[in-house]
Amino acid sequence: MVSLVDIYNIKESSFSELKKDRNPARGNKGKTNTKDFYLVDEPADPETGKIKSKVVYKRSMSKMVADLEAETIDMKKLSEDNPDDIVLYNLSEELIKLFEKFSKHVNNK
Repeated sequence: MVSLVDIYNIKESSFSELKKDRNPARGNKGKTNTKDFYLVDEPADPETGKIKSKVVYKRSMSKMVADLEAETIDMKKLSEDNPDDIVLYNLSEELIKLFEKFSKHVNNK
């Protein structure tokens, strides 16, 4: 039997290089170099000279959609657990509409 490596004249090392960055925990997606945070240095401590850094997370629409979806699911479950509370039900319905509108906006951009 002839292997695909022989047919297409590809080095086997190129296959191992492709699998190197693969992480099954991330849904088989490749590694990205984008960071969702940055560091801001605070003034140095006058006694020790130690510099502290504060982590500041970047805003992301895709993360906001995921967070809003999780909150919508929780609110829906909360309203189902309290069927007599009409205020929770109305808030749940409004939150569902808001989530749908926001996710459509993000998908269109």
